Amino acid sequence: MKIAVCVKQVPDSETRINLAAPAAKLDQTGFTRVLNPYDAYAVEEAVRIKEARGGEITAITVGPETVRETLKKDCLAVGCDKAIIINDPLLAGADDAAIADVLCAALKKDNYDLILFGIKAIDDDSGQVGILVAEKLGLPHVSTITKLELGEGTLTAHREIEGGKEIVDCPLPAVLTCQKGLNEPRLPSLPNIMKAGMKPMQIVTCADLGVTPPAALVEIRQYSPPPARGTCRLITGDDAAAAARELARVLNEEAKVI
Repeated sequence: MKIAVCVKQVPDSETRINLAAPAAKLDQTGFTRVLNPYDAYAVEEAVRIKEARGGEITAITVGPETVRETLKKDCLAVGCDKAIIINDPLLAGADDAAIADVLCAALKKDNYDLILFGIKAIDDDSGQVGILVAEKLGLPHVSTITKLELGEGTLTAHREIEGGKEIVDCPLPAVLTCQKGLNEPRLPSLPNIMKAGMKPMQIVTCADLGVTPPAALVEIRQYSPPPARGTCRLITGDDAAAAARELARVLNEEAKVI
């Protein structure tokens, strides 16, 4: 089975953002960058499928040269066989639709049986790219899966919905987006990180893929720091019941939250 896993390098969730006032761009100097956490579930699922059924896994990303180490440590070192980096100045400021177009061009270069994404990237939180790719390729897709069963030319995917669970059957090839609960991603060992450096990693441009990314339809105009927290009002007194009644009154009449 040939599997493609589309991943993204994102700022670590613990990275401190310095933004004293509204600005058109973030100062990303010093950001620590990691594999998008939701993509780790997609990588792990691909590796488990390869271990059970055989095959080959290709990790594909859009990003700068610095993404190499993330691909090496978090994709190749845990079981992916090769990687493709789409690195092109034309993609600076690209929106989800443009990224999807470029990924589709890369995916069309091979015949993949299964294409996996994380449900979303934690930097922009849009959750659109995987589904856009499926629509552009004309493939069936199931989003936010928590369990996957593969048959002969078909798959059964489980996904959580409000108030229950949905079970979806569809033919292969297909596109899936993966979320927490699907599996437990493994950690790379030091020997495997060393070996990962010998696995093929190809860097391509949009011209190599024969595609010109469309102009971005979405523009980020401003980043703003969150509003300052308000002052805290402490309700005191020895009578707990009276304090509770006062708290309820304040929440209802003044804060108007209940």
